[in-house]
Amino acid sequence: MITVQALLGRPHLHIQSLWCPNPLAKLRWVATSEQINPATFLEGNELLLTTSAGNPAGEAGWLEYAQRLVTGGISTLGFGLGFSYDTVPPLLVQAARKTGLNLIEVAPDQSFVALSQEVARMIEVEATSGKYKLTALQQRLIQASAQPRSVDMITGELARGIGARVIIRDKAGRIVAQASAPTLSADLGKFAEQSWEGFSETPSRRSFESSAGYCLFTSIDALGQETAWLQVCWNVFPQPWQQQALSQAGLLIASALANLRFVSSYHGRLLQRAFTLLLSGELGAAQILTEMAFPDARALSGRYVPVVVAGEEGDLRALAARVERAVTKTMPPPLWRFQADNLEMAIPVAALPLTLSNFSQKELSALRAGVGQDYPISRFSAGLPGARQALRHTGNTQQVARWGEISRSGLLQVMGRETVAAFSQQFLLPLRGEAELVELLEQYVATKGNRQQMAKTLGLHRNTVAKRLEKLQSKLGINLAEAGAQASAWVALQGREP
Repeated sequence: MITVQALLGRPHLHIQSLWCPNPLAKLRWVATSEQINPATFLEGNELLLTTSAGNPAGEAGWLEYAQRLVTGGISTLGFGLGFSYDTVPPLLVQAARKTGLNLIEVAPDQSFVALSQEVARMIEVEATSGKYKLTALQQRLIQASAQPRSVDMITGELARGIGARVIIRDKAGRIVAQASAPTLSADLGKFAEQSWEGFSETPSRRSFESSAGYCLFTSIDALGQETAWLQVCWNVFPQPWQQQALSQAGLLIASALANLRFVSSYHGRLLQRAFTLLLSGELGAAQILTEMAFPDARALSGRYVPVVVAGEEGDLRALAARVERAVTKTMPPPLWRFQADNLEMAIPVAALPLTLSNFSQKELSALRAGVGQDYPISRFSAGLPGARQALRHTGNTQQVARWGEISRSGLLQVMGRETVAAFSQQFLLPLRGEAELVELLEQYVATKGNRQQMAKTLGLHRNTVAKRLEKLQSKLGINLAEAGAQASAWVALQGREP
């Protein structure tokens, strides 16, 4: 649909703007009337031409005339000179400024018929151009639908083709894909969210317009049922061909989403089985299935962190999709499965911060996660019980809980602070005055007995570390290689007075 701005840009037309607060106002057609209340006979978005406006009486009369046009949706008033008036009445200019009515002056030598014909030609040219643009865009959309990640490809092509921000949402409002045209003059993110909130409250309302732009909602149907929503936002009111493009795009997106669900189901079964094999110690078999799911990713290797997440199924699947999209060729891939209404994930240590950052997103704020202790991939199953226990410590005030922190504080709480302090004094009594041995014991517990790391941290030779360890164990009367002795040492160190 053409605009007032486009019409004013025609130099051969003898017209000029006197007051045009809305240059992007749409022009559906041209009407001519000398009635004092012509709005009742018009549909809206017309350019109204007049030579007298019905000659309203006084300031109040002109103001009421302008207000009636604005209320009736008239885009612009064109006032012709030379018949009733030699200049545009000042009271009309004043009324236009008060009501926000676009007002243009039509010179005496500019016929209304020629002006109407020019608008008709502009509408015809736009319609013809729109048909070519629509046909070309439809071809590109079909090509995009045949590409991998077709949902994202269609979304991006549609956004560029119609110059808009395009968002695909599932029925719950979660974003499946989105893209913005580089030609957009402003970021429509905030307006898009406001429009979605308005649409959620009133689903029967499919369009939203404000000073920020114009937003349309179209249902994406599969087998006669609404499966998703296509949300499209423009800076300005869209042309008819741009709106028509949404219908075919919706069909292609529906097909792509159906295909995506099928692929995701197959993909999910691969990961589910790989996760189960990993827990049973069959790393080789798990690797084969993982390569089928992530052919370009690195092999399963290094240390992995177990993460167990609770929440609504839709939110859990949205999180799994985000984790999958973050997979790169530079790190081992994640694994996950749905187990007992929870999402259990095996996350490479390097990818844990990125994974946990998803929980700060508004749309995933209802999820809760327990994080276990990291282990080499071959021993990953050892950390999963801790992650499950950590999940039980989450709640309204704690969205993510870590088993390492819980286990340290929880054991001391179970034993009681006084009991731990008394045990600490008794256990460490043989080391009174032996600061070097106490420091050595701290490093032994921290490094789990790694002598090379202990020597590096303490700045000692490994032989010196070995001799001091013998002295330490002799004084304490224990063998630190035993798990029970290490646990006792840890409790004793934690129970020391500050």
